[in-house]
Amino acid sequence: MKRLLVRVGLLSTLALGGCEPGSSSGGFNIPGTDDLKAGGVYVAYNHGCDKGCDQVEKGDLIQSIDGNPTKTGADFDKANITDGQPHKLEIIGKGGAPKSVEIVAKPKTDMPPLENVPPFWTEGAERLNQAPDWARRRMFSHASPSAMLVSVDGGILDGRQLFGKKRLIVYWDRGDRLEQAAAVSFLQVLQKAQADLNSKGIEVMFVQVQFPTGRQVAMNDSDLREFQKQWTVEEAGQKLPPLPMYRFPNKTEFNQARELGMENAFTVFENLGKSPTIMLLDERGIVRWHSEGLQEPGAGAEVTDPGQYTIIEAVKFSLEKL
Repeated sequence: MKRLLVRVGLLSTLALGGCEPGSSSGGFNIPGTDDLKAGGVYVAYNHGCDKGCDQVEKGDLIQSIDGNPTKTGADFDKANITDGQPHKLEIIGKGGAPKSVEIVAKPKTDMPPLENVPPFWTEGAERLNQAPDWARRRMFSHASPSAMLVSVDGGILDGRQLFGKKRLIVYWDRGDRLEQAAAVSFLQVLQKAQADLNSKGIEVMFVQVQFPTGRQVAMNDSDLREFQKQWTVEEAGQKLPPLPMYRFPNKTEFNQARELGMENAFTVFENLGKSPTIMLLDERGIVRWHSEGLQEPGAGAEVTDPGQYTIIEAVKFSLEKL
């Protein structure tokens, strides 16, 4: 990481300013530190099952299954609760109230390309609780939201296809000078960090979209290629490899049937607040980080530029904790 900070330090300073301080998301059923401190396995989403799942809520912490402690997502998977047999779950619900629930579940088969979907999307509470407060915006702790993303190199991805691989995703707009400068800063930092991220099995996705509050039309493929070409940085006299770039579909391309995610109607677009938005998605398909705008560096931070600080913190988290 120190090597990365040295490399980032070579970037020119961009006039960013206008930083939005982080804050707890409140509402939206987003867990804070205290909500997760009991540990166990966090229920991110409930698909339902044959019996008992109606007694389980998003935010519940599963402590054990059939008497066996569950602390991680792997523990949950190992319990094999989709075998059609009764299983007893000991749970700590909202407010710390314990409850016992018996469920009977079979794999869901109606969410292609996903197979053998369990009744709950889950994540270990301890793992989920690593995110800073300012990176717990509305999509945090949810399963991969619905999306339809078009690659500038061809092809379309949806929120379900993001499952199974770690992702660092930046959604950005160019509504004003500050957003434009932040996009350039993020692009250049990620170009410098991309090799380190890829070596850890983390894929970078740089997604341009007109935010709900946007003031300029979305960019097309040619615009995006030119943007990256213009702002790509060099090392040792050579340009660094480009980032994988995506955009939201235009009106002609959009097909609602292809806007899919791991939760029913929960979409990326309706949860975009301030550009740039960073979303870190782990291999279980759970959003482990969701930040909006730029974070003011704390006292003693090695990087003082808000744009660089914000994306570097996301990169550090990805490399060390994702």
